[in-house]
Amino acid sequence: MQRYPLLHAATVQFRHRPNDKTYNLDRIHNFITQVEQQDVKIVVLPEICITGYWHVPKLPDEAFSCLK
Repeated sequence: MQRYPLLHAATVQFRHRPNDKTYNLDRIHNFITQVEQQDVKIVVLPEICITGYWHVPKLPDEAFSCLK
């Protein structure tokens, strides 16, 4: 029987701030720094946690295109 090495993964849930990429990216960086010490290879973050998701549908087209 062939053995494969373990693949460590982590999930992250945090309260991101809408339209505050600097704050959100800083929080993400902190989480990644924490899991690096635990040999984690995959980190799963909330969808659209960099920009915040509840305000996106209300953005004008030009503001939405700046999120990319």
